[in-house]
Amino acid sequence: MKQDDKTQHEIRKIAYQLWIKDGQPEGRDREHWEAAKEIWAFRSHNHVLDDSDDTSGTTKRSRQASNAA
Repeated sequence: MKQDDKTQHEIRKIAYQLWIKDGQPEGRDREHWEAAKEIWAFRSHNHVLDDSDDTSGTTKRSRQASNAA
């Protein structure tokens, strides 16, 4: 699957979840689609930041766990 297709598929899944959560209203597809795009962009941006933050060979989660101990 191409990256664009994968992105569209992920946005579609998020939009569907938003539609279900809102009670399956008619006529609000554009609203759910735009919200889903924002959610996807936020998640994607944070995922990239999390990956680039790992310079020491340890994961952010393991660093947080060791700091809490």
